[in-house]
Amino acid sequence: MYSNITRHREKDIQKILLVEFGDKYSHYREMWDGASYENIPGFPIHVDFEVVDKCNQSCMMCPRNVATHPGTSYSLNTGRVLNYEKFKNIIDDGVSKGMLSINLGAFAEPLLNKRVFEMIKYAHDKGVIDSRLITNGLLINKYIDEVFTSGLVNLFFSVDAFSEERYFEIRGKGFNVVKENILNIIEEKKRRNTIFPIIRVSFIDMLVNRKEKDEFIRFWREKVDFVDIQVFDNYDVNITESFDMSKRKKWSCIAPFKRVSIMSDGKILPCCNFFGLNIPIGNIYENSLDDAWNSEKMQEIRSGIIHDDLDNCSICQRVGQ
Repeated sequence: MYSNITRHREKDIQKILLVEFGDKYSHYREMWDGASYENIPGFPIHVDFEVVDKCNQSCMMCPRNVATHPGTSYSLNTGRVLNYEKFKNIIDDGVSKGMLSINLGAFAEPLLNKRVFEMIKYAHDKGVIDSRLITNGLLINKYIDEVFTSGLVNLFFSVDAFSEERYFEIRGKGFNVVKENILNIIEEKKRRNTIFPIIRVSFIDMLVNRKEKDEFIRFWREKVDFVDIQVFDNYDVNITESFDMSKRKKWSCIAPFKRVSIMSDGKILPCCNFFGLNIPIGNIYENSLDDAWNSEKMQEIRSGIIHDDLDNCSICQRVGQ
């Protein structure tokens, strides 16, 4: 399998988590690592939630930026907020059926939903083992205490640049705010003498920022728990048009065999990528996760990935710069 992430770290994160959570975490990792084309769990192990359809940045590579992605076919930036009671219902049902992990930072900026840490705490109180919050970091200073008291396991910052100039080109204003906020969280974590949350910074490897990649890694590697360098996804591709399928895959997708995403409007997607918006498998207001997970549509998507003959998924794994 190809991977869409290159990880740089000084610590053995999995060992740390195994020590902290014991058998429960070991079971979760066995389930996660064991899921495959041939071994599909009876219920999603992990669910990504878009807790609000909104962002306070307009990154050049993101479909939310209508200037750089004028041809986007699906609706974005509506401001919809994921219904909190429905979220709790999904957690209650999911945990009883084997859901062990959640991400509340999918597709948008989660800190624009003021209940996001309340959601994280609820999930952990109900039995979720692993949690993730992916943020641009602009607002994290407003939630310092919640970061450390909600039970959050992983706090991921998307940065994508080392210099203010490159950051502005890619993401817009806020470089110094984000940098200071991340460093403050690191210091607060030291002050509280706690292991959690595990802190990551990430960098999408693009032509525009590639010269800063090594410096980015050197600066952050010893400060955070790990640094991720991610592959670039080109969302300008029209999946209805011809595409050179002889291109080598950038990565091999296993998402529909272990996870789903839930959008703020209730759509259930088979993966954690914007391309998944083209192939929803249900809606939480009309279908249960059980039904969506075992649906004919989901089985067709899995077959398309295995045989590499579903345009949406085949293109998603190949597009780039």
